[in-house]
Amino acid sequence: MKPTLKYLSDPEIEILHKSSLEILANIGIRFPHPEALELFAAAGATVEDDVVKIPSGLVDKALETVPKRDELVLYGRDEKHDIHFTDHTPRLSCMTMAVNVMDPFTGEKRLATDDDLAKLTSIADQLPGISVNGGLVTPQDVPGAYNDWYTWATTIKNTTKHITGGMLGAQCVRDAVKMCALAMDCSEEKVLKRPPISGWMLTLPPLSHDLESLDAAIEMAKLKIPMMLSSGPIMGVTSPVTIAGTIAQTNAEILAVIVLTQLVNSGAPLVYTSFARSTNMQSGDISMSSPEFGILKAAMGQMGRHYNLPIRMPSMLRDTKILDAQAGFETGMVGSVAGYGADLMDSMQLDMDLVVDFPDLVFCNECIGAVERLTREVVVDESTIAVEAIEQVGIGGEFLSNAHTFQNFRANLWMPKIIERRNWEVWEQQGKLSVIDKATTIVHEMLKNPPAKLLTEEVEAAIDKIVLDAQAE
Repeated sequence: MKPTLKYLSDPEIEILHKSSLEILANIGIRFPHPEALELFAAAGATVEDDVVKIPSGLVDKALETVPKRDELVLYGRDEKHDIHFTDHTPRLSCMTMAVNVMDPFTGEKRLATDDDLAKLTSIADQLPGISVNGGLVTPQDVPGAYNDWYTWATTIKNTTKHITGGMLGAQCVRDAVKMCALAMDCSEEKVLKRPPISGWMLTLPPLSHDLESLDAAIEMAKLKIPMMLSSGPIMGVTSPVTIAGTIAQTNAEILAVIVLTQLVNSGAPLVYTSFARSTNMQSGDISMSSPEFGILKAAMGQMGRHYNLPIRMPSMLRDTKILDAQAGFETGMVGSVAGYGADLMDSMQLDMDLVVDFPDLVFCNECIGAVERLTREVVVDESTIAVEAIEQVGIGGEFLSNAHTFQNFRANLWMPKIIERRNWEVWEQQGKLSVIDKATTIVHEMLKNPPAKLLTEEVEAAIDKIVLDAQAE
């Protein structure tokens, strides 16, 4: 059977769902966007200024039309990178919007540049364990108001995997589609039949949204570009300090946007996501790797699965500042817990998602293999029980030379590439390298020998022109 991890019973999920409906109907959600308010009013919601009270019937109807797990595909520009959600397999996804990097050669922290983004995107494109690419860093050497445009241009130029990123308003959504059309050498209409991009939609807890995010969300829904729909409240700060209270509020905020997307365009696709997190009440520091963070990822994943939606959860966004023992513990703790429920797992950032270290991509690429193995179905049948092999080996024998072992070891034993398992003497003879030493060597080799460009200089220039035109407008 497929292993599961549950923090919530089925009756508790129902209670939380009903609590979310109560919040929506009686307290309401702020939607400071004229088109959103018009749609809600026309659908029968109560609109008071920019606060919308949503009746449960609208939620029920939206949950009927939003695409389910077996209906959504995140397309790659190359179809070999298409991601399906029919079966649960945890996959690694690039988190977005860190502002700093650890320089891959000096090891010093500095502001991220557009060149860093290009290199990180190319590395992620080459690592097989990374399924969704994206703007791991937001370049700080470009005009700040147009960060998203530069990020889309750079990522589209450097990967054929599906890309997720920030969308600043409707124009950014449309321009990202134009960039894809250039990269795919096709019309924008053809891009929208297999969109190789998806955009973030972040709520503004508690119970609110900002204009630009709503503008982008409405445009994504109109074009049926998949949306990474997330609410990220902070326990005791922008949501109740309890796990249950935070889940109820967070889920309400997500449901409200689901209703909006379906009012805009029935069947608009999205992925259920949450950055709900905890804080240190003594210092005020936010944690993206606390035990509570892990619990919330698993529990919110259960809520999304209750609606039969694809699940994406931030799972390896460590609080530690460098790749050290704490990074390993936080990766293992939250990554393992979230892996039982999340289809996509955001990763590869440190310092509460503010810093990216180049070797961390190689490290997390290794870790997702272990998490995938941990959450894989345990098959019990005649072949796996292997009574015949046990009989062949007999009492006091060995299985190493048995044909059953040769035929089945690759499918049953996960084999790491950089995690150290050899005996001390072999490890010492081969340089006593740590996991980070090995990951750094791999990164340096990839930076030294970058792959051929994916697009011609003419196409790259045309993509860059879209960014410049946006600034001019």
